Amino acid sequence: MKKLASLLIFALTLATNASADSIRIATYNLNWGNRRGDQVLNALETAAPDVICFQETTVQSERFLRDRLAETHPHFHSAGHNGRYAGERFAFASKIKLTDLEFVPPTAGLFGFYSATLKRFDTSVRIINVHLTPFQMKRGGGVRDAMTALSSTEDKHAIEIDAIVDAIDCQRPTIVVGDFNSISTFRAPKRLAELGLIDAYASVHDDADSHPTWNWPTRPLPLALRIDHIFHTQHFTTTDAEIVRRVGSDHFLVVATLEFGEPDDTRESPR
Repeated sequence: MKKLASLLIFALTLATNASADSIRIATYNLNWGNRRGDQVLNALETAAPDVICFQETTVQSERFLRDRLAETHPHFHSAGHNGRYAGERFAFASKIKLTDLEFVPPTAGLFGFYSATLKRFDTSVRIINVHLTPFQMKRGGGVRDAMTALSSTEDKHAIEIDAIVDAIDCQRPTIVVGDFNSISTFRAPKRLAELGLIDAYASVHDDADSHPTWNWPTRPLPLALRIDHIFHTQHFTTTDAEIVRRVGSDHFLVVATLEFGEPDDTRESPR
């Protein structure tokens, strides 16, 4: 019995330390027209994040989320631009107190970005919640139309990511998360990778781009792409990452557990 008790104490200690040294962060573009609050809450319950970065919230959905998440994520903050676009708003919901909240208005794009700081691991972690300009196409258009629209946004994304990069200090623990409206080989994700930031989902999954986070009803087949990303500086190691698929939004929730500290030789290599 004493041996069993010792093992249990040891296991609990490991679990406590793992929790203390990691952060579970999610990104979720809700789609401003989403009326499926039950699906949103179910996705959040499944993902169990510490911090949630929302895009395309509305005043109404923010009121709903603030109320329903009050017990689990009491630190709720939201911001937007000037009301010109239905999908322009951002929100944070967090178990951990957030400070230094700052909304940066858009430059070439439509939405800007929203940032905050949390204290974790006895240091400050900067979180930047982004929503780059979407590619514009009509519902029911073909795949060729979609790819043309996607490519046409690249110049705008180059300017938007420059503004985001200007807000990043790579010497400081930083997480850049959100709806990039870009596949991993396009300018914005590539720019972050060139700075040394790590694509959390790709770091633990083979063929990451074959796991879409967004879908759209193009013809003859729906278009599905991985355009929602979690990037982090090398102060962290991704230990797991998931895509939680629910209806209501054209995007799925993406969540990753980030452990503070660089990988060591004893840790399993990313798949």
